[in-house]
Amino acid sequence: MVNFVSRVSSVLGCAEKFLIGIMAVLAIILIVGETVLRYLAPAYLPDWGAEVTVYLVGWATMLSLPSLVAQDNHVRADLVVDQFSRRMRKILEIVVLLVGAGFCAVIFVAGIQMVQFGLRFGEISDSSLRFPMWIFYLAVPFGYGFSMLRYVMLLIKRLTESRASSVSAD
Repeated sequence: MVNFVSRVSSVLGCAEKFLIGIMAVLAIILIVGETVLRYLAPAYLPDWGAEVTVYLVGWATMLSLPSLVAQDNHVRADLVVDQFSRRMRKILEIVVLLVGAGFCAVIFVAGIQMVQFGLRFGEISDSSLRFPMWIFYLAVPFGYGFSMLRYVMLLIKRLTESRASSVSAD
């Protein structure tokens, strides 16, 4: 089970990094292109460049959340946790993973409602691009859904490690 979770985590990590990299490169190209056009040919400056950059950065940010969870770089109070015994730290770590997964689940559901709102009312951007906003909103349930999956995967890993260490201790 742990090997399967590790393989899935590795595949997800590679996909996340690839997509984040592509989005970052595209955002940089757009920003540089707009800057050059602003000075050399302002008449050709599109009205949607900054908007698309915001969409790319927003999606990249949401895609980076699961990687932070997987690398154990999520927000937590190490200073407080380190004051407890080893056994209590393991229990607190499980509680933190459960709370993290629960928080992600709540934001995931709220994100789905946001996407449904955008779809229901046909919300589109103000630029000439007329971009459907539900696609941008989709980044929230996508990022938090995968973060929730990463928390569950970490939870499975920690529980199987705890079980294996308690069996070997006996």
